[in-house]
Amino acid sequence: MPAVPFNSLIVVTGISGYIGSHVGLAALTAGHHVRGTVRSLARAEEVKAAYAKQGADISRLEFALVDDLTSEVQLSAAFKGAAGIANLAIPGSLTADSNIEPQQVIDAAIALLRVAAQEPSIQRVVFTSSSTAAFARPGFIDRPLNGSDWNEEAQRRYEEADEETKKIPFKWAAIKYHYSKYASEKAAWKWIAEHKPTFDFVSLIPNNNFGPLLLGDVHSSALWLYSLMKNETSIFKILFPRKSLVPAVFTSFEDYVNINNSTAEWFIDTRDTGRLHVLALTTPSVGGKRFWAVASPYGWNQVLTILRRTYPESTFPENLPEENGGVDTQEIDNSIATELLGGWIGLEKSIIDTTKTFPQ
Repeated sequence: MPAVPFNSLIVVTGISGYIGSHVGLAALTAGHHVRGTVRSLARAEEVKAAYAKQGADISRLEFALVDDLTSEVQLSAAFKGAAGIANLAIPGSLTADSNIEPQQVIDAAIALLRVAAQEPSIQRVVFTSSSTAAFARPGFIDRPLNGSDWNEEAQRRYEEADEETKKIPFKWAAIKYHYSKYASEKAAWKWIAEHKPTFDFVSLIPNNNFGPLLLGDVHSSALWLYSLMKNETSIFKILFPRKSLVPAVFTSFEDYVNINNSTAEWFIDTRDTGRLHVLALTTPSVGGKRFWAVASPYGWNQVLTILRRTYPESTFPENLPEENGGVDTQEIDNSIATELLGGWIGLEKSIIDTTKTFPQ
């Protein structure tokens, strides 16, 4: 199957993001040329400076402005001459005032594939999915989850959401996000089956990402750890940017847990996520596959124990009841990713390394 050879040009969409920045760095470290898409060229300078700080060869780094992920003109310029694409960018942002609209996310996925099919140099596209596209929470399946699982519940929750639900900003934003990830990936696989492009298509299913921040403010899932470091009674009560990530209805960590139903999950370190994207682009045997990108299950009480042990002088929120804060019991088949990586960064190292990059 076609795969990206060594010393190729790889496009990383959303390269300035929490995960995208690690994908770009991993691609440079592996000896590739990288073209990152950014919504503002000002972000390009931040990425360049961050990579230089990590010792990367930034002479192999370039950027393309893509401020509309459905613009085939912009995408065509970004993809020209590339051998592979790692797609991490989606329209909108997951905040209490989220502007994510599922149809726009679907349209962006299809636009990317359509443009990639018109660029003869493209050998493989790696699509970054989400656990929310594969599995609904709360829930439990008495077998390991695998690449054939889909979260049909995401569509039902989106289509049946009432006006009261839509008035709870973060809950409605989460429902839209979950459906967007599910529907856009479904649409992508459907397009691949119908159009049979010359490039291979692979999708990765990560769960919660922890890992060092390479640039920008504390954001994404790193905010959760930052909240705990600040002894926030509600771990999501952080201003980014200068707006609460969740409404005041969430008065405690436990409230968030009970409403969002997503405390005990699996994690992956962003550095492993970055390496997996590159390996998914360059390993012939994974062409056409959909697989989980997760290291191990975790629970928030486990995270709190690590933080207390590492920072004994600090005060942290109390543990949650075990049914909310315990280690996830849902099994996931992560064998493909494990074989590709050969080993994982552990939870304790991931958490400690993340917190070391927080502002003091």
